[in-house]
Amino acid sequence: IAALADVCRQFHTPLLVDNAHGAYLRFLTPSQHPLNLGADMCCDSAHKTFPVLTGGAYLHIGHNAPAYFRENVKTAMALFGSTSPSWLTLMSLDLCNQYLDGTTGKNCSEENYRARLRNIIQRLDAIRETLRRRHWHVEHTDPLRLTLCGDTACMAQRLHTARIEWEYLDRDYLVLMFTPDNSPDELNRLVCALGECPSVTFLPPCVPAGYCETVLSPREAVFAPCERIPVTEAYGRICAAPAVSCPPAVPVAVAGERISRQAVNLFTYCGIKYVNVVR
Repeated sequence: IAALADVCRQFHTPLLVDNAHGAYLRFLTPSQHPLNLGADMCCDSAHKTFPVLTGGAYLHIGHNAPAYFRENVKTAMALFGSTSPSWLTLMSLDLCNQYLDGTTGKNCSEENYRARLRNIIQRLDAIRETLRRRHWHVEHTDPLRLTLCGDTACMAQRLHTARIEWEYLDRDYLVLMFTPDNSPDELNRLVCALGECPSVTFLPPCVPAGYCETVLSPREAVFAPCERIPVTEAYGRICAAPAVSCPPAVPVAVAGERISRQAVNLFTYCGIKYVNVVR
């Protein structure tokens, strides 16, 4: 992000970052939050890594952002905001602020949160090393995630038996998310549940990208009459809406593109059974 910010400044272009899962990055040492790395504006989905009700988020505007961002942000948000906001969600954001800055009690402070964050990250680093010694293939991710590749059906069964829920699962990857409030006992239960990797051999997924020809603009395709069809019948049709295995994700085909054979294969590989196409 810092490198992107440098390039954007050269061309006088604001850098906007979707920091959905990275609200906690501000409390790493040094901070890895987009605003501290040079972004002009970013949105943090607080409910993903902080104790906030679903839908609670922060919109941050950098000190060096264009002045019209700050001057017009409320008007711009009013275009899409509800006139019936959830006061429970807003209250949970206020309580989270107090949780982070230390106004809710003697055990809650920014330094306390930073210390607990460092502690969970150190424990997760140790878990990654343990799993690697047990021949699990551990992907490089941000500090509060554990991403494993391989026999995901086996992983899922072992975790389900131990009453552990994962964040995301497909045929190649299993993703777990953590917070500083996860206890040592919970982490130990995870390591015990996974045990030894059932197979030392791991072949990373190798599926060719589904390059597609652009036929219409996204706007033309999205507003055109459309129909929902099985992906097995989608070859040669024009995509009317992006279809992904787990949003947000890189779409196999973008609205306005003609669906290729490779795209059909990739839809199938990702478990996507239906796609919207222009009628």
